[in-house]
Parts: sequence; C-alpha cells; structure tokens
Amino acid sequence: MRTSACVLGADGYLGQFVARELARSGAFDVVHAVGRRESHGRYSEYPNIRRGVCDFASTSSCEDLAKATAGVDAKEVLRVVVNCAAMSAPGACEKSPENARLANAPRHLWLAVKRETIAARGEKELPLWIQLSTDHVYDGQSALSDESVTPSPVNVYGATKVFCETSLCSDYDRAVVLRSSIITGPKPPFQSVERTLFLDFIAESFKKEEQTTYYDDEYRSPICVHDICKIICTLSLMEERIPQKVYNMGGPDRVNRVDMASGVANYLARGDAELEATYKSKISRASCAHAKQFRGVAAPPDISMDSSALLRDVCRGWAPRSFREQIEAAFKVETGLN
Repeated sequence: MRTSACVLGADGYLGQFVARELARSGAFDVVHAVGRRESHGRYSEYPNIRRGVCDFASTSSCEDLAKATAGVDAKEVLRVVVNCAAMSAPGACEKSPENARLANAPRHLWLAVKRETIAARGEKELPLWIQLSTDHVYDGQSALSDESVTPSPVNVYGATKVFCETSLCSDYDRAVVLRSSIITGPKPPFQSVERTLFLDFIAESFKKEEQTTYYDDEYRSPICVHDICKIICTLSLMEERIPQKVYNMGGPDRVNRVDMASGVANYLARGDAELEATYKSKISRASCAHAKQFRGVAAPPDISMDSSALLRDVCRGWAPRSFREQIEAAFKVETGLN
C-alpha cells in the first residue's frame, strides 16, 4: 500500500520547507501540501508533492480534506500530519481572538482525521500528528524555561497555542507538539511569503538613514528552518513512541533582539570594522516593556527555552545550529545540501 504525509500550512514559510524535505526523504509516495490558498510555486521537480487547499476554519472543508487523505476512499495510507498552519502575528491575534483560535487550534480537523482513519483502518493506525506551537506559551519571567514550567501566556497568540496543545493532547493519542522560537533561514523554496523574514528585515534596516529599534531585554532561542525539518523528518520515521507529547524546540543560544541585529551586522560586514560600526550605528536599543505601546500587544521578556529533552529523545547525537551558523544559513545561496 502506498504511504503519504500531509503538511498543513504548506503555502507558508516553514510549511514549504517541510513539504520539500518530506518529499526528498523518499519515505512517502505522496506528500499532500495543503495551504489556505492555491499554490503557484516551483513544485515541478517534486512529482510526489500533491498540492491542495483547505479552509482550516471551515468544518466542511476540514472534513473533505480528512476524507481525501485518511478516509476509506484515500489512495494511500496517511502516516503523518505536520501542522505548520497558524495565525502567528501576535497583533493580528489580539484584534481577532476567535479567528486566531480557529486558525491555531483546528480541533475539527484532527478529530476528522481521527474519525476517518478509524473508519478506514482502525484506531491503531492513526497517523502521527506533529503540531507546531510557540515559545509564547511562557510568561517570560524566567530564562531557559523547560517543559515542566506551566504555560502562562501574556497575549492571545500564546493563549490560542496553549488551547491547541491541551486540546490536541487530550483528543489525539499520537500527537507531538513542538514549541518553536523565531525561525531563521533562507528564502522559501517554492514561492514568496507575505511577511519579511526577521534576519532579512535586519539586513534591510542597515540600508536606511534612520535607526531601527530593537529590544535589548526580550530573549529568544532562534532555530534554523533546516534543523526543524530534520527534527520533523526524524519524528516522521521513528518507529517507537517518544516519552513526551510536548517538546521545546529552540536553538542553543539565548539572544535578545540587539544581539541578533549585532550578529547580522558582524556577518554582513565580513571583517570590515568600519562597515560593521556603520551597521551597528543603525541599531537603537529599547525595552520590551514598551512593546504594547508600539505593537498593541504585550511581549513576554524572556521566553528562551531549554530544549535538552528534544536533544535527548529526538536529535540523539546532533544539535541545532548556533545563532551565528543560522545567520550564515540564512544569507548564503541554497545549494540543496543544507
């Protein structure tokens, strides 16, 4: 029997990379790349990618997708679902909390997949559901939180992700949640995305006459998109169940926004001390205590994460790249060897 994987949010930044890596893995006959809108990117070199569209807020649309990928009429056995789809802009979530909840916790979709799979193959054949979550589940009052820290989000975005984690782990036996930090990396492989990548934003800010403000007390654990793909591919192919359902998925460095901007300045200057000083002169420091005034949404000050459980249970012998290595991966031309 042919096997398949399904990537939700495949028209977004992370989803494009995940769909490509699962297609490259050779482990699946078909990879369903499902987005909110029709994709028109460069998919032709991956004939095993099958593009699709789903309105994740629509019950009927989700049921149709579940029937097509996991139901009795599906032409393959669905082995894994990776949900990268999200309303991830905290400001947009604050303005529309109900839409954010529907987008970030598509409960009717995983219940439909579960129902259709049981009807077709029985409960023991449930596909693994890999759910992307966020470091915004933490309140930011302590550094390097691990999974034992009780989630206490300070904004709607984090609250919808907590609701997603709790509901999914209750509803669906074969689920793994990955709490991601800022995702770094090169341009997406298939089509452009609506938002500017953070490291690209920093690089572009150095070309402006005026300074750009960065918070010097908002700490994160950035992670490279290539490392996330490796983690997801590893989980997708693991035979045994891992010990936990929820994992922090951050990189090894605890850095603030000024650290990130300074790191990009150092890399782009390539040893030219005068140019590096010019770039760094464009960096203005501020406190995230004023984030709500400027962004319209509260910013947790320190949501850096301890991801040692993921290293132990999933990575097993390798570790995600340092932030310096992430900058290099983001700005070098992709060769297909990342």
